[in-house]
Amino acid sequence: MMKILLVIALVVCTGCQANLFYADEPKPPLEQLTDAFRSYFEQARTRTSQMEQEINQYTTNLREKMDPLAKDLMTKITEGADVLKERIEMEVSAARCALKPYIEYVTSPFEKGADYIRESLDLKDLKATVLQKGEELRERLEQGVKELQAKLDPST
Repeated sequence: MMKILLVIALVVCTGCQANLFYADEPKPPLEQLTDAFRSYFEQARTRTSQMEQEINQYTTNLREKMDPLAKDLMTKITEGADVLKERIEMEVSAARCALKPYIEYVTSPFEKGADYIRESLDLKDLKATVLQKGEELRERLEQGVKELQAKLDPST
């Protein structure tokens, strides 16, 4: 394309006045150059339009072919995920059943110990002891506060 443009420019610049029919008056070089550029750009525009149509057609064909494949792939992935989920749930359930005796064996001593502690503690006695000690502590604090006030205020 560049070679053709160069030849056209060379012809225009050299002032070639060749006319096949000798009917028209020769055009000035600037007008010839303008016509050559217009012709070149019109051809380029036409070719670009053709390429755009081809690309659009190719894109449409590709989309028509890919849409069913994508839907099929999504269906297969979803089905596979569901099968995998069911299998994992079965495996977890089986593992839970297999481990249940061991879990009970390990936790039963702790449960028995907790039950023994609950039974051995007499909550009423514990509550009475806590209340008695709390009362004793309050009386000591009151006595200490009175002594401190007496030391700080000698006029009383």
